[in-house]
Amino acid sequence: MIRKNFFFFLLLFGLLSVSCGDNSEPAVSLSQDNFANISYEENTLKVSIQTSLEWTATSLVNWCRVSQSKGTGDAVLELSLEPNIDTERSGVVKIWTKEQIREINIRQEGIPDGQEFTYRLPVIFHVLYSDAEDRNQYIDQERLLKVLDRVNTYYDGITRYNGGDKGVDMNLEFVPAETDETGNALLTPGVEYVKMDAMPLDCEAFMGDSRYVKLLWDPNRYINVMLYNFAEVDGGGSVILGISHLPLSTTGTTYLEGLPATQYAYLTKENLSYPKCLSINSLYVYEETGSDGKYNGFDVNVTLAHELGHYLGLHHAFDEDENSGLSTDCIDSDYCEDTPSYNRIAYMMNLRALLQEAAQQGTSLSMAEAVKRENCKTGQIFSSYNLMDYEISYADRLTNDQRNRIRHVLTYSPLTPGPKKGKANTRSVIEGKLDLPMVIVK
Repeated sequence: MIRKNFFFFLLLFGLLSVSCGDNSEPAVSLSQDNFANISYEENTLKVSIQTSLEWTATSLVNWCRVSQSKGTGDAVLELSLEPNIDTERSGVVKIWTKEQIREINIRQEGIPDGQEFTYRLPVIFHVLYSDAEDRNQYIDQERLLKVLDRVNTYYDGITRYNGGDKGVDMNLEFVPAETDETGNALLTPGVEYVKMDAMPLDCEAFMGDSRYVKLLWDPNRYINVMLYNFAEVDGGGSVILGISHLPLSTTGTTYLEGLPATQYAYLTKENLSYPKCLSINSLYVYEETGSDGKYNGFDVNVTLAHELGHYLGLHHAFDEDENSGLSTDCIDSDYCEDTPSYNRIAYMMNLRALLQEAAQQGTSLSMAEAVKRENCKTGQIFSSYNLMDYEISYADRLTNDQRNRIRHVLTYSPLTPGPKKGKANTRSVIEGKLDLPMVIVK
């Protein structure tokens, strides 16, 4: 009897143990583990985590970022979804503990057919200075945001000259970055101040120096604008106002002619051996065309708009074959048919002759005369209004073909902010620095 009772007690204890295990709470509970029919637009989803354990959150897709990768105990996890300019997509976020793995399933709709996405491109001005008392080094945030606002009018197609004719709207907006790479709110949106040991800096050397990669914020999320005093070039005989890297373009069906080619559809800052950015000469940051419209060749608004054009894939709107000299050859080197090409060398020689003639006669050369060029394909005379031109130009607009290039870069090029299509949206991370091509333009 004693043995039978003991056996019965053990059996009963075992059954109770199993029963308690079946009814126990899970190691991790989630307020929601399935999100369907989420809009193609940028979204933030919130999930409450309830647990007493340590946990890790991992997104298995690039277009969804978790607000917190690790934690202990209860928390509210935010899932930030990028806009989707491609077809419908699905993704998973996993919550890991030592006892359990939970999945959050997400299905995001694609952009409606025939609808064009409006890009909002975060800009971060990295103000590099050695003397905080020098207003040409330590540039006030208010001034920089004012310049950015003016640049947006150019990209919106709002023109200054020619009776205020409407230009081409790029359907994008440059916005000051609100948070840093880790999500912390910026005290000065759009601007960070970086103390340097010395100033000025050689801008051409800067653009190729691997030491400055550390200054970049993730180029997949921000446009990095470096602002600093440029050192003199050519013995001080010329001035560089701005300089930029051209974007990379992935080989294959989405390659864009005229850009440095790479086999990689997705890259990270860690792959760079040069600081992919654009640089603006802060010595001229207060220069601009006045309300009277009188020409100012140092206008910082035009300079920034011009360099942003380069950064987003645009070339100069003239024949850039410097070896052609004064030959009759005419190369459309910006790959845009609606920007008339001209021989810049011939233009400069003619401009000098006109200026000398005006000086001899005691008069001044009018703006209307100075902006005239000869189309080297057709021989027709035209006036320069393009932001990607040089020298004396009204410089207040872009064209439809230029718009198409910019939007192609935003849609497919690695290391540019904004949602992507195709392989550019399938981001398999490659470790370490790569031998990537680099093209610098001014």
